Amino acid sequence: MTRTAPRTPYEILGVSAFDDRAAIRSAWKRLVRENHPDRCPADAARLTRRLAELNAAYDKLRHHVPAPGRAPRNADTGDATRTAAQQAGAQTRADAHRRAQAKAEAHATAQAAGKAEKQAKAAAAKPRAAKARSRKAPEAPALSPAQRAALHKATASFSTARAAFEKARPARVAIDA
Repeated sequence: MTRTAPRTPYEILGVSAFDDRAAIRSAWKRLVRENHPDRCPADAARLTRRLAELNAAYDKLRHHVPAPGRAPRNADTGDATRTAAQQAGAQTRADAHRRAQAKAEAHATAQAAGKAEKQAKAAAAKPRAAKARSRKAPEAPALSPAQRAALHKATASFSTARAAFEKARPARVAIDA
C-alpha cells in the first residue's frame, strides 16, 4: 500500500487561497451534489467518506479570508472593480499587523481600565465593611470554670425537662378537612 501526502482543504475543494468565500462555498456545494451517497447507492460507503472529507475541508475554510495580492483563479479580467482594486494594491501584511497590534493595545487598555475600576470599587467598599463590623454585637466574654459548669448543668436540666414534657404531652393527630 502506498502512502499519499495529506491534501490541503484547498486541494480537496479545488480552490485556491486567493478565492473568496463565495467561490469556496459554490465549489463545496457543487462537489457535495456530485458526491452525495444518494446519487449512487451502490457506492455509498466511498461517497460517504468523500462527503465527510468535503465537509471537514469546508469547515476549515468556512471563514476564509482571501490572500492579498492576486486575483482568484476564475476572476473575470474585465471586472472594473477588480482592476481598480489591483491598481490600488492589496492590503499588505504590515498594514494588517499594525491594525492587529492597535486592536490588541486597545483591548489591553480597556482591560486595564476595567481592572482599575474594580480595584477602586473594592477599595471604596472596605471602609463600609469596617463600619459594618463595628455595629455587630460584642463577643461574649470568656466564662470561668465555675460559670461553665453551671451552664452545663442548666443545659442538662433543660434537656431532661424538655424530654419529660414531650413524653407527657398527648400526641397530636392531624385531621384533614
